[in-house]
Amino acid sequence: MLIPIIIICLGAVALFWFLFEKVKAYSLKAVFIKTTASMLFVVLGAYGLYKTNLKAFSLFTVIGLSLGMLGDIFLDLKYVFKEKDFEFTLAGFIVFGLGHICYTTGLLLEFYTNQNVLYIIIPLVLAVLMGPGSLLMEKTLKLNYGKLRWAAFCYAIAIFGFLFSGFSVWMMMGFKNTGLMMAFVGIIAFVTSDMILNFTYFGKDHEKPFDIISNTITYYGAQYVIALAILFM
Repeated sequence: MLIPIIIICLGAVALFWFLFEKVKAYSLKAVFIKTTASMLFVVLGAYGLYKTNLKAFSLFTVIGLSLGMLGDIFLDLKYVFKEKDFEFTLAGFIVFGLGHICYTTGLLLEFYTNQNVLYIIIPLVLAVLMGPGSLLMEKTLKLNYGKLRWAAFCYAIAIFGFLFSGFSVWMMMGFKNTGLMMAFVGIIAFVTSDMILNFTYFGKDHEKPFDIISNTITYYGAQYVIALAILFM
């Protein structure tokens, strides 16, 4: 486990350096530092892929992590090039949503082998119901999705599909697989991060240093735990 520990430590250094820069001001320098932190969770996932002989979950997870790194770049560039705010935010929604679909696909391909089909159907139905649910809560939570309303709708389906499928697969395996437990913890952290980001992007007065730091830590915690989970599957 020496190599994963080294990668995680390097990622932590890059992450805290990024937070230091971002709290001061948004800049291309901060984007490059954040990209380094993101690149390292992709490296961690790639190492797991190498060690686990190209299993479906490993492969799709690395693709999802790579999309996450691309999404990180888009969502930070929106602050550097403010005239392109809508375009970069939409791009971030798209690639992160595709990343969640990759994670979900990897889980189902890897672990579903002729069990009750309800283990697949129920979580996906619940995820589809969360799409309109997220829009119905918009006014209640004092959010304004604006032109990104449909992007938020589709993204909610993607991330909750990952959340519910992750729990369903873990339950299907009798809650005994350590890697699945880690992946589910990562999913919870991801949802937490997105809830914070939701208020930061679409609410008011939610872009304080605490919001930035809590969102960043939960997000990177999610990605690194998901990447590390590959080694424990």
